[in-house]
Amino acid sequence: SVINSTMSGYPKSPKPADNKDGFFPLTLGRKKKQKEVSDLEQEGRDAIDGSTGSMDYDPSNFHLEENEERTMIDKISLEDPKVKELQKVLTEWINNVLVEQRIIVKDIQEDLFDGQVLQKLLEKLGDIKLQVPEVTQTDQGQKDKLNAVLEKVSEKLNGWDESKWSVDSIHSKNLISILHLLVALAIHFRAPIRMPEKVCMKVVVITKRDGKLDHKMVNAKKTTSKLLQFCKYHTERDAFDTLFDHAPDKLSLVKRLLIEFANRHLEKVNLTVTDLDTQFADGVYLILLMGLLEGYFVPLHSFSLTPETFEDKVHNLHFAFELMQDAGLPKPKARPEDVANCELKSTLRVLYNLFTKYKK
Repeated sequence: SVINSTMSGYPKSPKPADNKDGFFPLTLGRKKKQKEVSDLEQEGRDAIDGSTGSMDYDPSNFHLEENEERTMIDKISLEDPKVKELQKVLTEWINNVLVEQRIIVKDIQEDLFDGQVLQKLLEKLGDIKLQVPEVTQTDQGQKDKLNAVLEKVSEKLNGWDESKWSVDSIHSKNLISILHLLVALAIHFRAPIRMPEKVCMKVVVITKRDGKLDHKMVNAKKTTSKLLQFCKYHTERDAFDTLFDHAPDKLSLVKRLLIEFANRHLEKVNLTVTDLDTQFADGVYLILLMGLLEGYFVPLHSFSLTPETFEDKVHNLHFAFELMQDAGLPKPKARPEDVANCELKSTLRVLYNLFTKYKK
C-alpha cells in the first residue's frame, strides 16, 4: 500500500522525564535510546501503513506475516510535479464524468477505495448498470462491490495488464494500483484529457522474511505513450510520426505550408491564422474553413462561436469532423479531444487532409 509523506495525524512519542538525580550520561543515553525507538517507529509507520496519514495510529498496521509484502511510494516521488499533475488530471476527469450525479472526488485514495465511485464511473463510461448494493459499510461488503466492479473492468479492458491492480490493493488505498487502474480506464474510454508523459515513481517494497523486514527500491512507470500500445484505438504510424521522429527540421516548413493554405481561404472572412498550434483547438476556424472550401454558409446556431469550456471545443470539433466526412473526406485519424488539447501532430493530420483535397 501507499503512504502519504506526512504523518501528522499520529501521536508524538512521549518526552523523557527530567533527570532530577543529575546523572547526565544516563539522561543522554535515555534520550538517544528514545530517539532510536521514535525513529524506528516512524520508519515502521512509513513502511507499513497504507493510509494517507489522516487515519488514527493503529499498531496492528505494523504487523506483517512471514513472506507478506507491502509497498509504499518514496516520499520524493510523491512530491514529483508529474505525479501530482497526473493525480490532478485524473481527479478532474472523474468529476467531469460524474458531474450530473453530483459526485465530487477530492482525493482518489480516500474516495475510490470502497468501490462506490468506481462503480458510478464505470457505469457512466461503459453505459452499463452493475447489479451491486448502492451503499456498503463493512469491509467485506466494500470488497465484494470492488470485486464486481473489477470483474466488469476486466471484461471491458480486454488486453490490459490487470496484475497492476486488485481488490485488496484498491481497498487498501494503494496509490500505484489506483493510478494504474484510472489511467487504463481513461485511455480505453478515450478520456478528453492530456496526461503527463513518462510518469515514474520510486516504490519501496517491504517483505518479511525469517522474522525480519527486508526492503528494496523499484520503479513504477506509468508512461502513457507505452500504455497506448495496449489500447484498441491506437493508430498505425504515419508520415507525421516519421516527420516528428526523424525530420523535425522540416516541421516548420509543413506548418508554414498549411498556414498559408488556411489563410488563403479564411482571409475571405477577415480571419488570419498566425499560430497553428493553438488557433484550431476550439474548432471554430475548422468549421468556417470547411464552409469556405465547400462553398456554403455554416449557420451560427450549429456551433459555439465563442467556446469557453473544453466540452464546447470538443463539440465544435466533432461538428467539423462531421462536415469533413459529409464532403467525402475519410474519418480523421485524430480525435477531437486531441486537437482540443493542442496536440500539434493531430492538428497537422486534420489540416493536411484538407490541404490534400482542396489545394487546387
